[in-house]
Amino acid sequence: MPKREFDEGIDTATLPRISILFIPFDAAKKFYKANTTKGVKGLSASFDDTGARVDGANLANPLVPGLAASDFLSGPDIAAKLADIVQQECDLIRNVYNPDSDYDDNYQSWLKSNGPQAADTSQWSDRRKNRIERNLRGYKHYPVFIFLSENPTGAPFPDRIDLSGLGMSYVRRHLIDNSTVKGIKHVNEIALYLREDIDRQVDNTKEDGFYLEATTVTRKTASIQAKLKAKDEYILKVTLGNRYGHCVTVAGVHLRASLTGSNAQERGVEHKALQAFCVAEGIQVMVGDFNMDLQETSQGSRGVFFDGQPESRPTYMLPYQSPEAIPLFLQQYSNSSGNAHYMGYYQADTEHLEFVGQGMYGLMGTSGSRHLKSEGKFYSDHPSIYLQVKSTRITEQARDRIIARKILRVVRPMK
Repeated sequence: MPKREFDEGIDTATLPRISILFIPFDAAKKFYKANTTKGVKGLSASFDDTGARVDGANLANPLVPGLAASDFLSGPDIAAKLADIVQQECDLIRNVYNPDSDYDDNYQSWLKSNGPQAADTSQWSDRRKNRIERNLRGYKHYPVFIFLSENPTGAPFPDRIDLSGLGMSYVRRHLIDNSTVKGIKHVNEIALYLREDIDRQVDNTKEDGFYLEATTVTRKTASIQAKLKAKDEYILKVTLGNRYGHCVTVAGVHLRASLTGSNAQERGVEHKALQAFCVAEGIQVMVGDFNMDLQETSQGSRGVFFDGQPESRPTYMLPYQSPEAIPLFLQQYSNSSGNAHYMGYYQADTEHLEFVGQGMYGLMGTSGSRHLKSEGKFYSDHPSIYLQVKSTRITEQARDRIIARKILRVVRPMK
């Protein structure tokens, strides 16, 4: 159960940290093939004296080396390997917080805290074994939400995704495709999945239990820039919260390139339009493919590169006669050509939403893979994006209760 806090005398359940993973594909089935020979290019980055992010030099060697020209997964291959792709990215995030290299230490610590008899597992049920193993390996860090964007498979995104091993699964809760938006292209399809153990808690009969609302939001774009054609964009919006507590609202997006323009002025117009749209729709954070560099604004990020290797983790430099350490980290270009940044997140709500988590990965989000390591083949031209947030936005139901309590205090003042 989440811990509880009090606001104006009303007991409101706080919302736990919510983690979000966005995995993009290439529905055009051509751009990602360029990664097979070029690999994945990256750059170093840091912060300046004012706290602003600063790009450093391009890396001499690719973050992921190029492969043979045929080393890519076809649409049917991606459909067959979808669970493997999802599990790879979930395990990547899990290793940020609970590295597999720490497993033996975690196990020994668990034995000490549970006594010598804990080592005898002969009488354990499979369910108990799996539960303890999940705890030791940190499966609680698997994302709560997963967005899948662009569908290159030729088949609908599945109703559920079952991951091998320890019984972790994801349940589809909303879908934008031709069955829900007639005539939509595969490049604009997007699906939302919820971790199954969270799904079982949603819509329960408890008065203050979890609730989830997932909807398709239409964004009118013709008025943003005069040159744009009248074309709607479809955005997947989801809210998760405690009915009488806090909630968080996230949107998965794939914005078209014509919105972002080719110059800073046009991108500035789009930034303002995004902010206004988020405020109007109650969206606190957007994550996905924006077709522009989110770090041109202080409210956006590309994510910090992570591939599970110690050498790719951020380091910290302590300048001479300064008490403040400066982080040095890696970022990856998120297009197939290795010269532009498209993926990331945009934080519209800076009052009630904060980013939490492990070091720089918590502060700026994490930028993951675009190739399936077990197969040695690419499946996308963009990397995954992960972030973890905590929201203190109060639901309408909680706000109504607080107002009712205030009125009651006026009508019936305490003696």
